[in-house]
Amino acid sequence: MSQEILISLIPFWATIVPIIAGVAIFLTGIRPGRAFSNIEYDGLLESDPTEHQPPALVGVLRNLFLLLGAIIPFALVLYMYPLVREGMVVVGRIDVLPPLGLNFQVDIFSLYMGLLFTFFGLIIVIYSIGYMKGDPLPQRFFGFLMLVYGGSLGVVLAGDLFSLFLFFEFMSIVYFVLVVHNSTAEQVAAGVKFLFMTILAGVALFLAVVITYRDTGSLALDSPGLFNDITSFSLLAFLGFLIAFGTKSAMFPLHFWAPDAYTFAPLPAALLSSAIMLKTGVYGLVRVFYNVFGVEFWGTVAWDNVLIVIAAFTILFGSTIAIAQDDIIRRLAYSGIAQMGYIILGIAILTPYALTGAVYHIMAHAFMKGGMFLCAGSIIKGTGNRSIRKMKGIGYQLPITMLAFTITAITAVGMPPFNLFLAKWHLSLGALEINQPVLVLILLISSLLNAAYYLPIAYNAFFGESADGADIHHRDFKISNFKEPGALMLAPIIVLAIGCFIFGLPVYNLPLDIVQSITSLLYGF
Repeated sequence: MSQEILISLIPFWATIVPIIAGVAIFLTGIRPGRAFSNIEYDGLLESDPTEHQPPALVGVLRNLFLLLGAIIPFALVLYMYPLVREGMVVVGRIDVLPPLGLNFQVDIFSLYMGLLFTFFGLIIVIYSIGYMKGDPLPQRFFGFLMLVYGGSLGVVLAGDLFSLFLFFEFMSIVYFVLVVHNSTAEQVAAGVKFLFMTILAGVALFLAVVITYRDTGSLALDSPGLFNDITSFSLLAFLGFLIAFGTKSAMFPLHFWAPDAYTFAPLPAALLSSAIMLKTGVYGLVRVFYNVFGVEFWGTVAWDNVLIVIAAFTILFGSTIAIAQDDIIRRLAYSGIAQMGYIILGIAILTPYALTGAVYHIMAHAFMKGGMFLCAGSIIKGTGNRSIRKMKGIGYQLPITMLAFTITAITAVGMPPFNLFLAKWHLSLGALEINQPVLVLILLISSLLNAAYYLPIAYNAFFGESADGADIHHRDFKISNFKEPGALMLAPIIVLAIGCFIFGLPVYNLPLDIVQSITSLLYGF
């Protein structure tokens, strides 16, 4: 299917604006003096009255740059939406780093990922302003947050493997600073583990990119397949891509950086990784399978079967280990590993149904797991508690938060009309297409495990015995007992909870329609 080319630097600006915002936030942090320290602002422009905080005007500028750095990319990607939906591909080039340059390309797949990233980027920024209130180093945290966000956008808007590699490395290295933000011993240990895996992934990706260019003479991401011959070098390139993107998507056995990084990093950093950064890994795998190697190539090798086995084990491993976790963030981390296994499984099955399920699951997981992290942050911020055993009766303190958590928990199980049902439905159809009903069984087992470790949290929040042993079955909801966070944290929770099911209610499912267009593009329908 021929596509019209539109030459524009809009993808470049969508990527660079958050990076510029991050740099601007750093610069506001070096303002001397306290001339404006007695100024007070409300809402988004509020500055925390602690001795560690910069002057109030600096807080105003920081939040302004944050919001602009999130809103402008969202608006730019939305601007490209009707163009790309009409069949155009938006491409741009910056003549730096010769001879390859910095290339951008927005087809329907990049657009889909860009919409997800910019939407969740705005959600994360708004939530983080409320959650990080009182942090002694807000300039450093928010500056690096925007740098990681910009790098993530660069990965999905890149026009070739070289540009993708540059943004992938930038995003990964900068995220290390977010993990070690408070410099505790646990954070440093988690950060070192993450940095080690980042270096491994970077070396593997660089090797794969070099081999691809050597063997094919191209690094383009608009091809139905660059490799034609089965050689030891093509196998080595595949392994390099698999290690790099498998590490970023927390695929077993490359997952072990994720639980500690999520547990000890500030919660918005864990949210950023779960909703956005992990998705760059599975995005890369889709591009490798369908644009670097191509559908016809996979008909001549059996390498994808190895990935099917790894993905299936990742699903069962993550789901099983999650049950044993009492720390709410750690449970979410292991559950996220299992959820990434769903997407990798759909990629490896190599059928249109499975690809549709995998790409739709990217969106479904972002809403579900993003909502869970937001709820967990509300619990931690409101009660100081991270232990699941101590969350009995917490629904009477955080009723809106726990209602939203209940919605996300049901979503994780995969019941209609929630998003994950459609994803698992298409994954199951894909598994049956290749005559592998055992994969459907694995999906069902994982759904039961999701129910086992999420639904009791929701049930006990409203019907369990409270931590002090008091009977709460007849306790009334009292506003005086509420510990709900402010609007900056509560509004994103509500939005993501609604997003878990709103697309499955009408006859026309917009995200599914976009995903089906992606499948048509990658299969050449």
